[in-house]
Amino acid sequence: MTTSIFSSPLVIKQSNDGYRHSIEPFLLAYFANLLPGYRILDIGTGCGIIPLLTSIKIKLDEIVAIEIQKPLYDLAVINMSINGILEKVNLCHADFTGPTLNPEDGLFDTIISNPPYRKLNTGRMNPNQEKAIARHEISMDLNSLLNKTSSLLKHGGTFIMTYPILRLNEVQKKLYSKKLFPSRLLYIYGSRDTDARIFLIEAIKNRKVKCVIEQPLFIYNESGSYSKEMKKIYASFNYCNWTHYIEEE
Repeated sequence: MTTSIFSSPLVIKQSNDGYRHSIEPFLLAYFANLLPGYRILDIGTGCGIIPLLTSIKIKLDEIVAIEIQKPLYDLAVINMSINGILEKVNLCHADFTGPTLNPEDGLFDTIISNPPYRKLNTGRMNPNQEKAIARHEISMDLNSLLNKTSSLLKHGGTFIMTYPILRLNEVQKKLYSKKLFPSRLLYIYGSRDTDARIFLIEAIKNRKVKCVIEQPLFIYNESGSYSKEMKKIYASFNYCNWTHYIEEE
């Protein structure tokens, strides 16, 4: 179990009307196998939640976080300031697929992403632009995500992402095509009587290994309360304002 290095509960401010984080960032940060001294990148940091959570988890050499949307970038600045980590994070307001990040500036041990997951012209496009960009592949699709990610990872580095279960086969094939070989897979269920909604996957650059299917995670008990496992995850990050939903499909 992770022990929080924060003396007071984590504070995360979010937009009232725009995009709001869900359960996935907590799952990603908990799932990630990070070691002291790692250099990590968070793609699409939103309000800055993954840098906050990984800072709690372990002492890292450097955290780089990039966000394309200015209102979310501004929120990330506020959240990192409130929680005292702004000077420890290289926070960029830029398009991940653009030239801001490049291999010449250094490669990463681990890259984490909770990316847009809906293809264009599928599902209802949210009229709120901030939510639409976060959920639909408007500024970045799976191909552009993996192309840039592969170029920024060290040999043997890990990429961790979450995606809807319906796109699992597509993700696995495209990871292989970029020489990002799946090493761990975790299915996330709302409860024991529902189908898996999302998955978390870890892939290693240029190193083929047997992919370990981890024990599934159930978010809720039959009563609708959080499962023991989900409570443990939230508690490990010293966070009290629990989020009660998985991102919309």
